[in-house]
Amino acid sequence: MPRPGRATADHVPQVWLEGLTLHVADVEVSCEFYARLPGFELEHHRPGQFALFRVGDSLLGLLAVGLRGFHIEVATSDLDGLYGRLLSAHVPVKGPPRQRPWGERTVTVVDPDGNQLEFQ
Repeated sequence: MPRPGRATADHVPQVWLEGLTLHVADVEVSCEFYARLPGFELEHHRPGQFALFRVGDSLLGLLAVGLRGFHIEVATSDLDGLYGRLLSAHVPVKGPPRQRPWGERTVTVVDPDGNQLEFQ
């Protein structure tokens, strides 16, 4: 799927759903379950910590954390521009954009129910 280009200063940055990460009690049990589903292809696995499946054009992550809920990966054409708009709209962010060890640059916000939206 082609990704939108970088936003200009007078345009709202484009966003699209990249994937969803479920917070699971046991990555190995969940990984075995999702690996049996047709169309779910295991792309990355850190035993006991994380698994990543490709489902068509989207991603499904399984993450062993002590948090409730899940987090959604939302891609954007302009992370810095989006960060500025989040601040202007008084959306509580967990800090400025940061480079992640796996190569992505992200900004995270948490909704009122504790679900995380990770913009990349």
